[in-house]
Amino acid sequence: MSASYTHPATVLRALGNLSGSREFEFPVDSRTESLLLLASLQCRNSVQVFRPAGSEMTEANSTLSADLQAGKILRIDNPESGPWRIRLAGTGLFVVSVLAKTDLSLTSVGFFTNSETSNGEERSKRLDTPILGAQQYVEARLSGQIADLKLQLVDAAGARISGAEVQESIAEGRYRTSVTPAVERFRVLATGTDASAWPFQRMYPVLFHAQRK
Repeated sequence: MSASYTHPATVLRALGNLSGSREFEFPVDSRTESLLLLASLQCRNSVQVFRPAGSEMTEANSTLSADLQAGKILRIDNPESGPWRIRLAGTGLFVVSVLAKTDLSLTSVGFFTNSETSNGEERSKRLDTPILGAQQYVEARLSGQIADLKLQLVDAAGARISGAEVQESIAEGRYRTSVTPAVERFRVLATGTDASAWPFQRMYPVLFHAQRK
Protein backbone atom coordinates (compact mmCIF):
# COMPACT_ATOMS: atom_id res chain seq x y z
CA MET A 1 0.00 0.00 0.00
CA SER A 2 2.94 2.36 0.65
CA ALA A 3 4.76 1.44 -2.59
CA SER A 4 3.87 4.67 -4.40
CA TYR A 5 5.51 6.68 -1.59
CA THR A 6 8.60 4.59 -0.94
CA HIS A 7 9.25 3.73 -4.63
CA PRO A 8 7.51 6.45 -6.68
CA ALA A 9 9.15 5.84 -10.10
CA THR A 10 7.62 3.19 -12.37
CA VAL A 11 10.11 1.13 -14.38
CA LEU A 12 7.65 -1.43 -15.75
CA ARG A 13 3.92 -2.10 -15.57
CA ALA A 14 2.04 -4.75 -17.53
CA LEU A 15 -1.20 -6.71 -17.31
CA GLY A 16 -2.83 -9.29 -19.51
CA ASN A 17 -3.64 -12.96 -19.82
CA LEU A 18 -1.07 -15.74 -19.86
CA SER A 19 -1.14 -19.35 -20.97
CA GLY A 20 2.32 -20.83 -20.54
CA SER A 21 5.24 -18.53 -19.75
CA ARG A 22 6.44 -15.02 -20.47
CA GLU A 23 9.59 -13.11 -19.64
CA PHE A 24 10.01 -9.36 -19.08
CA GLU A 25 13.42 -7.69 -19.28
CA PHE A 26 14.14 -4.20 -17.96
CA PRO A 27 17.31 -2.17 -17.33
CA VAL A 28 18.33 -1.00 -13.87
CA ASP A 29 20.42 2.18 -13.94
CA SER A 30 22.97 3.60 -11.53
CA ARG A 31 20.47 6.08 -10.01
CA THR A 32 18.26 3.31 -8.61
CA GLU A 33 18.61 3.06 -4.83
CA SER A 34 15.99 0.35 -4.35
CA LEU A 35 13.65 -1.83 -6.42
CA LEU A 36 10.20 -3.10 -5.50
CA LEU A 37 8.87 -5.90 -7.71
CA LEU A 38 5.26 -7.06 -7.50
CA ALA A 39 3.89 -9.86 -9.65
CA SER A 40 0.63 -11.81 -9.49
CA LEU A 41 -0.72 -14.59 -11.69
CA GLN A 42 -4.17 -16.10 -11.36
CA CYS A 43 -3.08 -19.75 -11.65
CA ARG A 44 0.57 -19.45 -10.77
CA ASN A 45 3.19 -22.07 -11.43
CA SER A 46 6.18 -19.84 -10.75
CA VAL A 47 7.35 -16.23 -10.52
CA GLN A 48 11.12 -15.83 -10.86
CA VAL A 49 13.35 -12.75 -10.81
CA PHE A 50 16.90 -12.86 -12.22
CA ARG A 51 19.84 -10.51 -11.70
CA PRO A 52 22.01 -9.30 -14.62
CA ALA A 53 24.54 -12.11 -14.08
CA GLY A 54 21.74 -14.70 -14.29
CA SER A 55 21.33 -15.74 -10.63
CA GLU A 56 17.80 -15.92 -9.23
CA MET A 57 16.61 -13.68 -6.42
CA THR A 58 15.54 -15.62 -3.34
CA GLU A 59 14.49 -14.86 0.22
CA ALA A 60 18.14 -15.18 1.25
CA ASN A 61 19.50 -12.49 -1.09
CA SER A 62 16.55 -10.04 -1.10
CA THR A 63 15.93 -7.20 1.34
CA LEU A 64 12.30 -8.32 1.51
CA SER A 65 10.67 -11.42 0.03
CA ALA A 66 6.99 -12.33 0.34
CA ASP A 67 5.88 -15.46 -1.50
CA LEU A 68 2.10 -15.46 -1.92
CA GLN A 69 -0.29 -18.08 -3.28
CA ALA A 70 -0.82 -16.14 -6.50
CA GLY A 71 2.23 -13.90 -6.61
CA LYS A 72 5.45 -12.56 -5.19
CA ILE A 73 6.75 -9.31 -3.71
CA LEU A 74 10.48 -8.53 -3.64
CA ARG A 75 12.39 -5.52 -2.43
CA ILE A 76 16.01 -5.22 -3.46
CA ASP A 77 18.11 -2.41 -2.02
CA ASN A 78 21.20 -1.20 -3.91
CA PRO A 79 20.51 -3.38 -6.98
CA GLU A 80 23.35 -3.75 -9.47
CA SER A 81 23.01 -1.94 -12.78
CA GLY A 82 22.25 -3.95 -15.89
CA PRO A 83 19.43 -5.99 -17.47
CA TRP A 84 17.10 -7.71 -14.97
CA ARG A 85 14.41 -10.27 -15.86
CA ILE A 86 11.06 -11.44 -14.49
CA ARG A 87 9.72 -14.81 -15.67
CA LEU A 88 6.08 -15.83 -15.17
CA ALA A 89 4.73 -19.33 -15.68
CA GLY A 90 1.09 -20.34 -15.36
CA THR A 91 -2.31 -19.32 -16.69
CA GLY A 92 -4.84 -16.54 -16.25
CA LEU A 93 -4.70 -12.84 -15.50
CA PHE A 94 -1.25 -11.46 -14.67
CA VAL A 95 -0.09 -8.12 -13.28
CA VAL A 96 3.58 -7.09 -13.13
CA SER A 97 4.89 -3.90 -11.60
CA VAL A 98 8.50 -2.79 -11.06
CA LEU A 99 8.91 0.37 -8.97
CA ALA A 100 12.06 2.24 -8.01
CA LYS A 101 13.37 4.63 -5.40
CA THR A 102 15.41 7.02 -7.52
CA ASP A 103 15.88 10.66 -8.48
CA LEU A 104 15.37 9.79 -12.17
CA SER A 105 11.62 9.80 -12.76
CA LEU A 106 9.03 10.27 -15.49
CA THR A 107 6.81 12.70 -13.63
CA SER A 108 4.10 13.64 -16.13
CA VAL A 109 2.82 12.98 -19.66
CA GLY A 110 0.47 15.06 -21.83
CA PHE A 111 -0.75 15.08 -25.43
CA PHE A 112 -0.88 18.11 -27.73
CA THR A 113 -1.91 19.04 -31.24
CA ASN A 114 -0.96 22.09 -33.28
CA SER A 115 -3.74 24.35 -34.51
CA GLU A 116 -3.51 27.42 -36.74
CA THR A 117 -4.64 30.79 -35.43
CA SER A 118 -6.44 33.47 -37.48
CA ASN A 119 -3.13 35.18 -38.33
CA GLY A 120 -1.56 31.95 -39.60
CA GLU A 121 0.54 31.16 -36.53
CA GLU A 122 0.62 27.67 -35.03
CA ARG A 123 -0.43 27.20 -31.44
CA SER A 124 -0.05 24.11 -29.30
CA LYS A 125 -3.32 22.86 -27.83
CA ARG A 126 -3.43 20.34 -25.00
CA LEU A 127 -5.73 17.38 -25.61
CA ASP A 128 -8.04 16.03 -22.91
CA THR A 129 -7.35 12.53 -24.24
CA PRO A 130 -5.06 11.23 -27.00
CA ILE A 131 -6.65 10.70 -30.43
CA LEU A 132 -6.65 7.25 -32.02
CA GLY A 133 -4.94 7.02 -35.41
CA ALA A 134 -4.01 10.71 -35.61
CA GLN A 135 -0.62 12.36 -35.47
CA GLN A 136 -0.11 14.34 -32.28
CA TYR A 137 2.64 15.23 -29.82
CA VAL A 138 3.40 13.51 -26.55
CA GLU A 139 5.17 15.68 -23.99
CA ALA A 140 7.03 14.08 -21.09
CA ARG A 141 8.61 15.62 -18.02
CA LEU A 142 11.59 13.84 -16.51
CA SER A 143 13.73 14.62 -13.49
CA GLY A 144 17.41 13.75 -13.27
CA GLN A 145 20.40 13.97 -15.59
CA ILE A 146 19.76 11.94 -18.76
CA ALA A 147 20.94 11.56 -22.36
CA ASP A 148 19.77 9.88 -25.58
CA LEU A 149 16.13 10.04 -24.51
CA LYS A 150 13.57 8.24 -26.66
CA LEU A 151 9.80 8.03 -26.19
CA GLN A 152 7.48 5.31 -27.44
CA LEU A 153 4.12 3.68 -26.80
CA VAL A 154 3.52 0.24 -25.25
CA ASP A 155 0.27 -1.69 -24.94
CA ALA A 156 -1.30 -2.77 -21.65
CA ALA A 157 0.67 -6.03 -21.64
CA GLY A 158 3.97 -4.21 -22.07
CA ALA A 159 4.59 -4.91 -25.79
CA ARG A 160 6.04 -1.99 -27.75
CA ILE A 161 3.61 -0.73 -30.37
CA SER A 162 5.55 2.23 -31.79
CA GLY A 163 9.12 2.93 -32.77
CA ALA A 164 11.42 4.64 -30.29
CA GLU A 165 11.19 8.27 -31.32
CA VAL A 166 14.05 10.65 -30.61
CA GLN A 167 12.76 13.42 -28.36
CA GLU A 168 12.88 17.18 -28.87
CA SER A 169 13.85 19.13 -25.75
CA ILE A 170 11.52 22.12 -25.41
CA ALA A 171 12.67 23.20 -21.93
CA GLU A 172 14.75 21.83 -19.10
CA GLY A 173 13.20 18.52 -18.10
CA ARG A 174 10.48 18.72 -20.81
CA TYR A 175 10.61 16.66 -23.99
CA ARG A 176 8.24 16.28 -26.92
CA THR A 177 7.95 13.97 -29.92
CA SER A 178 5.36 13.05 -32.54
CA VAL A 179 3.28 9.86 -32.12
CA THR A 180 0.28 8.27 -33.83
CA PRO A 181 -1.55 5.91 -31.45
CA ALA A 182 -2.56 2.75 -33.33
CA VAL A 183 -4.37 1.06 -30.42
CA GLU A 184 -6.90 2.44 -27.96
CA ARG A 185 -5.11 1.56 -24.70
CA PHE A 186 -1.44 2.26 -24.18
CA ARG A 187 1.23 3.64 -21.85
CA VAL A 188 4.22 5.91 -22.54
CA LEU A 189 7.74 4.52 -22.14
CA ALA A 190 10.92 6.61 -21.82
CA THR A 191 14.37 5.09 -22.38
CA GLY A 192 17.87 6.53 -22.53
CA THR A 193 21.05 6.66 -20.47
CA ASP A 194 21.74 8.10 -17.03
CA ALA A 195 24.62 10.32 -15.91
CA SER A 196 26.90 7.26 -15.71
CA ALA A 197 25.89 6.07 -19.22
CA TRP A 198 23.84 3.14 -17.89
CA PRO A 199 20.60 2.43 -19.80
CA PHE A 200 17.45 3.45 -17.95
CA GLN A 201 13.73 2.83 -18.48
CA ARG A 202 10.77 4.66 -16.98
CA MET A 203 7.11 4.05 -17.75
CA TYR A 204 4.23 6.39 -17.02
CA PRO A 205 1.80 4.23 -15.01
CA VAL A 206 -1.43 5.65 -16.46
CA LEU A 207 -3.06 3.43 -19.10
CA PHE A 208 -4.29 6.00 -21.63
CA HIS A 209 -7.48 5.41 -23.63
CA ALA A 210 -7.28 7.03 -27.07
CA GLN A 211 -10.56 8.36 -28.46
CA ARG A 212 -11.66 8.20 -32.08
CA LYS A 213 -12.09 11.52 -33.89
